[in-house]
Amino acid sequence: MRSKQLTRRILQYLAGLVCMAIGLVLLKRTYWGLSPITAVPDAVANITPLTLGNATILLHILCVIFQIIVQKKITLKSILCFGVGFPFGYLVDFFMWLWDPQLVLWQKIIVLVVGIAIQGFGVALISGCDLMLPAPDEFNNVVSKVYNKKLGNVKMFADAAYVAAAIVINLISVHSLASVGISSVASVFLTGRFVQLTYRLLPGIKMPPFFNVPKAEQGT
Repeated sequence: MRSKQLTRRILQYLAGLVCMAIGLVLLKRTYWGLSPITAVPDAVANITPLTLGNATILLHILCVIFQIIVQKKITLKSILCFGVGFPFGYLVDFFMWLWDPQLVLWQKIIVLVVGIAIQGFGVALISGCDLMLPAPDEFNNVVSKVYNKKLGNVKMFADAAYVAAAIVINLISVHSLASVGISSVASVFLTGRFVQLTYRLLPGIKMPPFFNVPKAEQGT
């Protein structure tokens, strides 16, 4: 039974990664900024030879290292988070290569909303698996648990730190706010709403805990 559940979880997780990568690229193609977490890799990509996908992989690696430092141990989730960052980064670069249109204003507005909706759907798919979150989000969870802080407050502080770092990098290097803008603000306010809408429309994507399996399920 667990092997079947694991297969379903993995497939759903991979679908979530694809959706998140597509949503990220759609937001990037509006050139109105990105979500707080992605703003830093985008800023780094603007001033280095790194692609957006490679810079995203680098952020994920750093977040896994910080997880290990905070927990003072290497866990299964930290190992999985380390591995997941690579395919996600490659997916981002693939979709960046695949789709590079010239958009007018009304098209950018549509792409912005669709991108956030797809990203929210991807987040819901990944969260529903209860396997592991992307490394930056998992790091927030680790900090919340280790230091007994509310997850919402930790995420708010982390998002603010990402935005501040992206602004500093952009202003110092390219003298603009290329990585932060309308899309960044819209992502903060709308992504969670699309996640909740997905759960209401597709409640079946929420699965029982995997790493904390009930005793009754362990005996099957």
